[in-house]
Amino acid sequence: MLSTKQLKFKFYAHGPKTIFLLIWIALNIFLFAYDYYQYDTKTKYTYLRKVIGAGLPFARGSAACLNLNCALIVLCVCRNFLSLIHNSKYCPRVIRRLINHNLALHKLCAWSIVLHTVIHTLAHTFNVEFAVSYFDLEKVVKDKFDDNSILGRSLFLTKDDTKYTILFGSVGGLTGVIIDICLFLMVTSSIKIVRRSFFEVFWFTHHLFIVFFICLLCHASGQMIESLSDPKCETVEGKEYCNYKCDLYKDTVPDTTNICNNDQLIFKGPGFLNYSKSYWWVGVPLIIYAIDRIVRWSRRFNPAVVYKAIEHPGPCLELRMRKKGWKQQAGQYVFLQCSELSLFEWHPFTLTSAPEENYLSVHIRKAGDWTGLLLKTVAKHSKDKTTKEGKRAELNFKIAVDGPYGTPSDDIFKYKTTVLIGAGVGVTPYASILKSVWYKLKSGNFDFGVKKIYFYWLNSDASVFGWFTSVISEVVTELKKLECSEYLEVRPHLTRFNNDKDMMENVAMNMDSEEDAITNLPGVQTRFGRPNWFKDFVDIGEKNPSTDIGVFFCGPAVLSESLDKACSLANAQLEENKTGSMFFYNKENF
Repeated sequence: MLSTKQLKFKFYAHGPKTIFLLIWIALNIFLFAYDYYQYDTKTKYTYLRKVIGAGLPFARGSAACLNLNCALIVLCVCRNFLSLIHNSKYCPRVIRRLINHNLALHKLCAWSIVLHTVIHTLAHTFNVEFAVSYFDLEKVVKDKFDDNSILGRSLFLTKDDTKYTILFGSVGGLTGVIIDICLFLMVTSSIKIVRRSFFEVFWFTHHLFIVFFICLLCHASGQMIESLSDPKCETVEGKEYCNYKCDLYKDTVPDTTNICNNDQLIFKGPGFLNYSKSYWWVGVPLIIYAIDRIVRWSRRFNPAVVYKAIEHPGPCLELRMRKKGWKQQAGQYVFLQCSELSLFEWHPFTLTSAPEENYLSVHIRKAGDWTGLLLKTVAKHSKDKTTKEGKRAELNFKIAVDGPYGTPSDDIFKYKTTVLIGAGVGVTPYASILKSVWYKLKSGNFDFGVKKIYFYWLNSDASVFGWFTSVISEVVTELKKLECSEYLEVRPHLTRFNNDKDMMENVAMNMDSEEDAITNLPGVQTRFGRPNWFKDFVDIGEKNPSTDIGVFFCGPAVLSESLDKACSLANAQLEENKTGSMFFYNKENF
């Protein structure tokens, strides 16, 4: 049986996400079941069921779920709206953790939309086939309609209709086809291998969402789902006769003349603004999203000025910029847009500058077409100089910056002991955090929450350590000068070793050197192979008894799963050892 502390860890790690998923699943089931029941049993849809067939309730149930997921998928990408909530001092940690998973929820809703779109499309395909083959359309479907739509009306079906005229000659049919095509293109271009190899294809194709939502709103205005406006019933000789059955008995039961009057058999469409679900479900999130996009667009008019570029080993280029009114927190990220390359593309980069610095900086390595072109643009504008930091260039060109946006790293200063784990380029958020710690200590601020940081820096290639050696080295050196070395313990790991003789000779020759032979960091020794996370976490927990320890990771998903499991196992061991310590796992998502 799990102890109270273990339950606390389980809830922190998975509780909010699990509860939200259960609520989301319950809402989908409820909405589907409710609309299914309505269209499968209610009197006012009797004629519709008779004409369309058994696919009707499936089509309407899936449509209800589509409304929910189309609303959520939009809200998940309202970056400024979510950031406003995330950065609020009144926002509890549970909500912040949910917001940090916004892209995961976005993908989940996308697959749910795919599922319900398939159900909706198949159901309506059956409905159309059934309707056009119905034996007497003129008799069953009356031509008496109220004219309550500002878009105009036409008969739902006539005896001359075919499945092709319904599919391509009606608002509902044509917009449905366009919606399916847009969804197919957006989903296929979002597959991981396509997104990473051809980002521009993903980016431009994803903007078919504009066509998707316009067609979705028009799809609702097609008014192909009709109901009887006032189904009347009378009892004659103990039997109930209703006007929706008039075609079956009006010639044989003369006493039902009143309810069988054609003037009473009126079909009613939902109307443009009264279409109960799609407009209200999707309309409000789209308005929020439109405002969010306007805020992002307005930032083009307050661009950052790139004034310096520094080339680091890797190769990696550091861009330093200044922007009017700029404020940030440690570990946050931004989106950059260079008008010389594209007026539309925005790409995310983690900030490597600290909040205490008078500039913002990002480290960029060539990882695609856009970053390659950006590096060429920087070279075109540069005037080269060489310093001890590396080759640097003085520049003066502008770049648009959208952000900053929060990450799980915002909670780092809420723990007395933290473990920072950066794998490969995942080290970038921690450059900002470590520099911020140094600035706080330098200013005499020793009461900012954190008392001990364990920094794991993992790379499979020794040359990659050069990206942030200067930053980490500066922090380690300055902390030593302030006699605050106990605040930071750096543990670099070279995870892949290819029997490089030159490197081994260099390590052997510099065994007694103050600087590490691989990272050039003072007072630090690089370890070979992957860390034993369970052993290391238990050791850290025993050195910091009765402490909540925050573990923050940025890197590949496979390693994230191992770390999550190691935290759970270490907590169980620490509980058995009665140290009172507990690890809380956090992963970067963007």
